[in-house]
Amino acid sequence: MKNHLFCIGLVCVLTLAGCSKHDESSAGAGSPDMDAQAMSDVKTANESVAKPDFTAAARDLKYQQAVKEAAALLGAEPQPLEGADGPIVGGFSFDVPQPKIEAILFKAHTNFLAKGFYLFRYDQMFGIHGQPDKVGLLPTANKYDVMAALEVNGAKYGLHTAGIIEWMKKLEQEQPYVLTGIGTDYMEGYFTTPVEDPRGLARRMYKFCPGIVDQGGGTVDKLVNELLKGKLYFWWD
Repeated sequence: MKNHLFCIGLVCVLTLAGCSKHDESSAGAGSPDMDAQAMSDVKTANESVAKPDFTAAARDLKYQQAVKEAAALLGAEPQPLEGADGPIVGGFSFDVPQPKIEAILFKAHTNFLAKGFYLFRYDQMFGIHGQPDKVGLLPTANKYDVMAALEVNGAKYGLHTAGIIEWMKKLEQEQPYVLTGIGTDYMEGYFTTPVEDPRGLARRMYKFCPGIVDQGGGTVDKLVNELLKGKLYFWWD
């Protein structure tokens, strides 16, 4: 059921006209310019990642105050933030209606990050059946620590947390970005500078995360249009 909701929601988020079968010529399937070396690096970087320990940081009085501020802002009681292997020590989760978090996520993320804390959406339900989105808070300003803690992965495509972090670090070096959403199988955010090579990046992103085309807009051309708007989104079903 959740996968079905994600298929619907992905099309909505990317604002792409849905089409389940992609245009092979637009996608550039099998083209040598799709950063084969980078993908090779990703696939060999799938060793396990050490999970960050937030125990000490969570005791900081400033963080404890930030939890209270997040609860007041989001209108939700803090709950334990669940990871793949159980609660993430020091992490908190909030159930927030989709329209509300959609309206405040960017500003809230920015404000909490300035304090040294990461406020982010980690489960997106798109308002379907009235189900709330889930928002997390962790005592770190490092998005890669958040990725490691949530164990973001595309296991279906042979991509695990270490490989995804490696790919995303390389992306940041050439095209800076901010992530406001990090989950076990998705990330969302925006680029902080105009995308220099939108078509080249779109092809690389499609190779890295086929679902954003195959289960999204159907063509790399439509993904290029989203990159020109500064949007960043990954989803591995």
